[in-house]
This record gives sequence, C-alpha cells and structure tokens, in this order.
Amino acid sequence: MYDSIEEKTEDGTIRKVPNVFPSATVLPTFNSMAYFAVVPGQSFHSVQEVFASDKPRLSIQGWYHAKSAPENAEDATLRRLKSAGKGEDTELPFVAIGKNLKSIETSTKLTEEERTLLKEFINETYLTDASIEEIRLRFEEDSSVQLRHFLNNSWAERIQEAAMAQDENEKLGQKRPPTSYDVGVSNRWNPVGPAHKQRFLEYCQNDTTIEQNDAGSLLDHVRQNLCVSTAFCKYLQCITSLCAPETYRGRVRRFRPGLDYTVAHYGILTQTSVLDATLCFVCGNGKQCLRDEETGDLIGCDADAVWESGEVGGFECYISADDEEEECAEAVYNDDDDTELLSVSASNNTLSLVYRDPGTMRFVKYIASGAPSSRWDIALEYKIPPDENEAIEEDQDKQETCPERSED
Repeated sequence: MYDSIEEKTEDGTIRKVPNVFPSATVLPTFNSMAYFAVVPGQSFHSVQEVFASDKPRLSIQGWYHAKSAPENAEDATLRRLKSAGKGEDTELPFVAIGKNLKSIETSTKLTEEERTLLKEFINETYLTDASIEEIRLRFEEDSSVQLRHFLNNSWAERIQEAAMAQDENEKLGQKRPPTSYDVGVSNRWNPVGPAHKQRFLEYCQNDTTIEQNDAGSLLDHVRQNLCVSTAFCKYLQCITSLCAPETYRGRVRRFRPGLDYTVAHYGILTQTSVLDATLCFVCGNGKQCLRDEETGDLIGCDADAVWESGEVGGFECYISADDEEEECAEAVYNDDDDTELLSVSASNNTLSLVYRDPGTMRFVKYIASGAPSSRWDIALEYKIPPDENEAIEEDQDKQETCPERSED
C-alpha cells in the first residue's frame, strides 16, 4: 500500500501520486481475506513479486463496483496512463548540446582529432570507415541497431567490476529477494517514481571526480565526456544518416532485481522523432547467444542466455500507442499483443540505437529477483531536427490545417 504525495504539474495544478516505496505491506496468509476501498487519485496498491518459494500464492481477486462512478474518476491510474496531458510526463526536460552542430556536414567523415577523442572510450572496431558504413546501412534498413562490446576494454571492465561488486555487497539478484525497497539508495543514488509509472535509482552527483569503485560515477563520466560531446554527436550522425541532434535528455539509471521497472504510458510520447541511445551494463559477456536447433535452448554464457531469454525481464520494449480510447493500457503487458515493435534484451556493454517516432512508447520490463544482476545504463534521447525534405512536408501540412488549431 502506497502513501499518496502531492505533485505540482506544469500548469500549477496539484495532484496526488503514489510515493516511490510502499508505506505498508499486507502479507498473504492462509484462508484470509483482505479488502479495502480504492479512491481514484488518492489510494494506490500493487502486488509484489512472489520470490523463489515452493509455495505458490493462490487467491481469488476481484472488485466490487458502486452503481455510479466515484468522484475524481479522471484521476484513476488507468486514465493517467492513457493521458498525454501536462503533468503526466516522467522524463527530464531537453537541454541544448554544448556546441552548435548545424555547421557539421552530413557527408563529411570523422576527423583524426575526433577519432582520437572517441578512442578514449569506444572500441576501435566501431570507428573504422568499414564498420561505420556497415552500421549505417543496417540502421537505415531497420531504424535500430545494437552495438555489442561498445566501450573499450579499459572502461568496460572498470564499470562492470564496480557494478557487480555493488550488487554482491547488497546481495541483489541471483534469486536473492531484496532486503528492503531502499537498498542501494544513498546521497548519490536517488529513487525515482511515481510508482504507478516507474521505479529505479538515478545517479545524481555533480562532482566530476571519478570514484573507481562506484559504477554510477564511472557511467556518469562516460555520459558527460562522451555521450554529449560534439565528436560523439558527429559519430551518431555518421552511423545513422540522421541530422545532427540539437538537444538531449537522459539519466544514469540502476534497475534493481525484484524492485524496479518503467511502465509504458502516453505521457512519454514526444512531439518529434528522437534517437534513443541506451548503453547497458549487466552481468555477462555481452555476446549474442545461438539457439540449439534440436532443443531451441540458448547456447552461450549462462548470464547472457538468461537476459536474452527475457524470462527475468530487464529488456527494453517498444510498442505503438493505440489511438482507440476504449483499449486498455494493460495491453502493453500482453506477450501476444501485435503493438510490440521491438524488444532489446539487456546485454553487457551494449549500445542500443533506436529511431523512435512520436507514436511509439517504450518501457523497461520489471526485473525479477532471479536476474543475474542489476541493470545499469546510460539512457539518452537525442532530439533530431527534420531534414530539408521533411521540413518542407511539415510546412505544407501546417498550411493545410486550421491556423487556429490548439497546441494539443
């Protein structure tokens, strides 16, 4: 059961949302019934994962409805998940990239100076002209690409070693239930909610000094010195054929086994296309697993196979937003739902690039306690301006529509 806290929206309206962590827990006991009133916009609840046990949780669950809708029905959780109105967004604001990138020509190649800067972080294999050409062709065909072993060994080993050590110290993952909801929370790692839309830890440390034993410090150094540099933006332009990004937003995140997730909701829809760039770190070698032709089992590192199977969650899923209001938002959890566009498994030291249009939502599936480790990542969105042809088409569309059309 979650306490409700007040949140101020962009237009100044005060609404109530669930806190990040629950305030009370009701354990299942044999032959007992729990019942409570659900008040839209005030009371929130969830069912915790059934951790490894030889005893299943078997129950009869349901709702008793009144003859008429309750007050403030528009504040019900399902309505909020289906709302794209102000105050429903859970993302950070976009900020300008330090240097004006409009002067960069799409056709130009990386300069030796830019390659030198990128080599400090990136696996040199991905910086050759042949690799850049191959990646670009694949991205142009699929609008997405996953680059395994993306950072060089020096950075990758330091980050993974620090991350796995922290998981082990806190006894997270590998079928070990978390000891508390605030495990891992510190002055550097802050919990992010609200719980009906997301829960994870965000690294928040302004100090630029690198802490070698802190995975968050290492990841944030990569974020600040590589991911938002003009050289990296030029590199993104070379391997995607997209225009140079002008603004970005993003976080260093940690998803803890048995605790964390994000939910697909309409508040994350953007007004323009964006390039999602997510650099992930988990337990494993980061290699793609093959399948046994006879059994269908995944062959490879045990941790890699577990992540790739999707059975413990942690994957990033892209789905199309449904325009039909009567459709239920829970459909995003239906494995057979045809709205799923792409699923990207968690993989160590893997950069995922996905071109996402305004009608697409994404979420990180809840990470089960049986996962090999936490999922650590740098999650960035780059706002991509339209190219000249797209800009002309947009201008024509605006001229054909009513000039008095509202912003919504």
